[in-house]
Amino acid sequence: MRKCYLLILPVLLLACERVEPPKSPILVVEGWIESGAAPVVLLSESLPVLDQQEIVSRDLVNNVAKWAKVTVNDGTRTEVLTGMADADYFPPYIYTSGTMKGEVGKTYTLTVEYKDYKATATTTIPAPVPIDRVFVREVKDSMVTAVCAFTDPPASGNCYKVFTRTVSKDKHYHPSALAMASDEFLDGYTELFLYSTQRLMDYIFQTNIHQGDSLWIKLCTMDRKAYEYWNNFEATLTGNMLNTPNSRYVLDNMMQGASGYWIGYGVDKPKFLDTSTPAQLTQ
Repeated sequence: MRKCYLLILPVLLLACERVEPPKSPILVVEGWIESGAAPVVLLSESLPVLDQQEIVSRDLVNNVAKWAKVTVNDGTRTEVLTGMADADYFPPYIYTSGTMKGEVGKTYTLTVEYKDYKATATTTIPAPVPIDRVFVREVKDSMVTAVCAFTDPPASGNCYKVFTRTVSKDKHYHPSALAMASDEFLDGYTELFLYSTQRLMDYIFQTNIHQGDSLWIKLCTMDRKAYEYWNNFEATLTGNMLNTPNSRYVLDNMMQGASGYWIGYGVDKPKFLDTSTPAQLTQ
């Protein structure tokens, strides 16, 4: 029997493997802290799914992990995050802070205690890199390929991922499929192509930016571990996972004691793109 583990992360997690079902659910963590912004953590327990089984929103909401103790330490102090309903996310429940804000260069340790679970992870916020410009590269059959252009600084070790928010469709930013890069392959001016926004339960790589959409585009810097996680995760979803111990390690060990991730992002000001504006169409 084909077994799927539905890891309830509002970004995109839907991973299927031909393995025996786990004896108990897995704690799933989706957490991040951006420069200048409060930490955000979403928690759930994995949901086993059989072939041909339909998943509805109620199934996801029922597996949200409420009443957990979630703490973040920034090297100086430890803060207990507050759990609260938030309709901007789905499932609509997050853990966050009203006082802690991410700072470039700081290291943040996340600890989650829930039922018999205890999960930890550490991340650092790298310096942000500004977006030079955003524009439309191509329009085909009313579908748009957009571009996020920036200049990779000479310092080594920079890694990037683009997030987008479509006005009137999204309440928060979602990852843009394949729009990531490591500076070992970059040299100065760089363009990342944006084909789609990854939303929960959508096919991950289906082109879904339409001509006429208004987008906010955000470029995030991240450390090498975070880059390898996202890179291998997307490969897993497309069935192109490299069958190497390192790939499995990155996916299974971003968090200790749970599945998911805890990532620090360096973020400069997002850029706005109106895809219906002819002046922003560049051949």
